Amino acid sequence: MLKKWGLLSVSSAFFFIFILFSNSCANQGAGPTGGPRDSIAPQIISTIPLPLQTNFTGKQIVLNFDEFIALDNLSEMIVFSPPLTKKPTIKVQGKSVVITIDEEFAPNRTYSVDFKNGIKDYNEGNKIDNYRLTFSTGDQIDTLQIGGYLIDALTLTPIENAVSLLYLTDNDTLFTTTTPDYIAKSDKNGHFLFDNLPEVHFRLFGLTDGDKNLFYSQGTEQIAFSDSLIVPKATFESKIDTVITDTDTVISTGETIFSPLDLNVKLSAEITYNQYLASFKRVNNDQMQFVFNEELTHPIQAKILNAETAPEWDYIELTKSKDTVNIWITDSTIAAKDTLIVGLTYPSTDSTGNIIATTDTLKMLYSKSDKPQKGKPDVKVETKANLFTFNTNLVQSNFDIYKMIEIEAPSPIQNLTKEMVKLTEAINDSTFKPIDFELQPNSKRKYTLNYKPAGNTKYMVSIDSAAIKTLTGIENNGLKISFTTQKSDYYGTLIVDISSTDSVAIAQLIKNGKTEEVISEMKLDSTSKILTFSYLKPDVYSLKLIADRNGNGKWDPISLDKKEQAEAVYYFPKTIQVKSNWEMKESWTVVPENGQKREVVTENSSDKKPEKK
Repeated sequence: MLKKWGLLSVSSAFFFIFILFSNSCANQGAGPTGGPRDSIAPQIISTIPLPLQTNFTGKQIVLNFDEFIALDNLSEMIVFSPPLTKKPTIKVQGKSVVITIDEEFAPNRTYSVDFKNGIKDYNEGNKIDNYRLTFSTGDQIDTLQIGGYLIDALTLTPIENAVSLLYLTDNDTLFTTTTPDYIAKSDKNGHFLFDNLPEVHFRLFGLTDGDKNLFYSQGTEQIAFSDSLIVPKATFESKIDTVITDTDTVISTGETIFSPLDLNVKLSAEITYNQYLASFKRVNNDQMQFVFNEELTHPIQAKILNAETAPEWDYIELTKSKDTVNIWITDSTIAAKDTLIVGLTYPSTDSTGNIIATTDTLKMLYSKSDKPQKGKPDVKVETKANLFTFNTNLVQSNFDIYKMIEIEAPSPIQNLTKEMVKLTEAINDSTFKPIDFELQPNSKRKYTLNYKPAGNTKYMVSIDSAAIKTLTGIENNGLKISFTTQKSDYYGTLIVDISSTDSVAIAQLIKNGKTEEVISEMKLDSTSKILTFSYLKPDVYSLKLIADRNGNGKWDPISLDKKEQAEAVYYFPKTIQVKSNWEMKESWTVVPENGQKREVVTENSSDKKPEKK
């Protein structure tokens, strides 16, 4: 009996151990997980100097934390205000950040050091959010504030990571030569804030400081300046409450209101003139192209140096942007030369900023390509060797009925007459009837065919082969294009009654999107005017008004030398949904709205304007 019990006991013990072993093998992945992830940012336990310490004379700033920390681009993020003239040395020593200052602090000045989010814990990367340390080298802490928004003057959108600058001296030249007395960076909403300021007069500037030197670099950075001096103020607003008890009690409370905190600083780039020839090439045997870095304000002259030329050997066209010049060679003998030596005289800018005439000697090479000419996929043309092809603005279907037909030759041509062009309207699938039109020459290459189109109608425009020649004797390919116009009821109409205090202004209709694509532009020359935008495609639009104070028909940016602000712009406070076969009417009384910007409608929702703080 004992033996049997003993055998059963050993077997049971073996079975129990086997079960435990099996379970431990089956659950190897379910061991200790190390606890929840650390999501708490490092905590500051002490600082040198102490927060709000006065009469500080040290040369090091030290932050001590409760855990090991690391830096996250702190050297680029940290902001001293007033700014330092030399970049400090920043090091991590275990659980501390040590900043060594290689200069003397200004006496009797309140300093603030913004660390932004440039410090994180070593293991999990949890960041300290916008920590600021304030101290004074004098016997008091200044407490006044100035704040507002840095925004783009043309689009009224916020500018992130720009700097606002305060100067104690009222002198505009300090903006380019002297370090500011106080600085503040803008956040993603364009918001900036100076605090710990004394009650003195300041001159305020804004700057997109691309080179990070706190000086204005003309031609590469956007700027802004205040029209008048700014003095920070603080007022106490009291509030009286009555607590109802057995014996009513009157309690007086209140808060300190700082001002100004709603400044809207509008930045733009100044117009600078630094003209030079950016590139040049020989596009075809009879075409040379010269590209300049800026819009040309003076004419250019070209001379062929390795061939005799007739007085009118060239034809010159300036592009719409006025920064590119195309010169066509009208002499076939000169055009046939593989190499042309060209003396080009053009306006440029010397070291003092004055416009001078510069002459360059350029070698223009041309190598004939055997590749076939590419045509538009929606245009059918008859092509033959050694013939040129007309280009048009036509598309096969839904051609806008408000557009006229544009015909363009690649090179200057002999006079294209109305008799050479045929325009017909389809009666049925196989029969066309001629319709009347006017042929308007715009240049020696470009013509406009004006006609009265009907909606949802098929037309055909054609030019016979060899009907016209270029000035160098090349004949044309035949042109034969059929197209159908858009339905008349496809479009909508917008009528806007605008009332503005600006005597001269420019109204722009802008297509919805991240970029401002101007669909239509009209001028206003009185304080109240009704504008009609016709033939609008069904879409979402915005309205913009530019106060054209000098009447030059375009928006002008800031001028520091003339002390002129950028011309004011305004946006209609909502987007406009245009529908097919629908007429919409809107009234707009234009008033300055600080911080107003264009509303952009996305596919799924509307982007709301950020609320001001």
